[in-house]
Amino acid sequence: MTTTNVLSSSTSGAAATAAATGTSTNKTESPQDRFLKLLVNQMKNQDPLNPMENAEVTSQLAQISTVSGIDKLNETMGNMSESLVGAQSMQASSMLGRHVIAPGSKVEFDGGEVPLGFQLDQSTPVLRVDVKDEKGAVIYSEEYTKDVTPAGRHEFPWSGQVDSPAGGMAKKGLYTFEVHAVDANGISKKVGTTFGYAKVESVSLAGGVTVNTGALGSVAFTDVERVI
Repeated sequence: MTTTNVLSSSTSGAAATAAATGTSTNKTESPQDRFLKLLVNQMKNQDPLNPMENAEVTSQLAQISTVSGIDKLNETMGNMSESLVGAQSMQASSMLGRHVIAPGSKVEFDGGEVPLGFQLDQSTPVLRVDVKDEKGAVIYSEEYTKDVTPAGRHEFPWSGQVDSPAGGMAKKGLYTFEVHAVDANGISKKVGTTFGYAKVESVSLAGGVTVNTGALGSVAFTDVERVI
């Protein structure tokens, strides 16, 4: 009786160990291994009178190859994405204290020359640039009529000069600007695509790399056109 109990106990322990091992194996088993096991069992238990065709087996093997390839591609893309974010964060950190040009209509004047950037969809014989203060009043305006300005990306410098009421130089601070294209018939049309100018105050990594500025707010790293 004692021997029987020992054997029974040993057998139960072995079964429990095997079950535990099987459970552990199942948890770590890859989708590809499970797929192959299912395919092998399917072939073992197939109807002898109606066996699987070679094309069907080949198709299922192709499926597992595709799944494996997608998993590896996802892993590779994830690693590349992490590396890209890391590189962008380092580059963005080097922008601290410097000025950037990015889409927008606001500029930060700190005593130096400010580039007023814009994109023209078509050429125009006359261009007018207006700089406005925080109240929306035009403090500086200039027309460019010497030559036809071609379509494309352009920049006009603003030194901070003020036209009214007494001229002189603008105070340091934030300003907005507009660019108007005037066609041959004298019809003025506001240019929609402008590029602002602002100083980078900090960098954020949450939800992607962004540079935080006073004039343009938070700007995605990929939207920064130029660093000055």
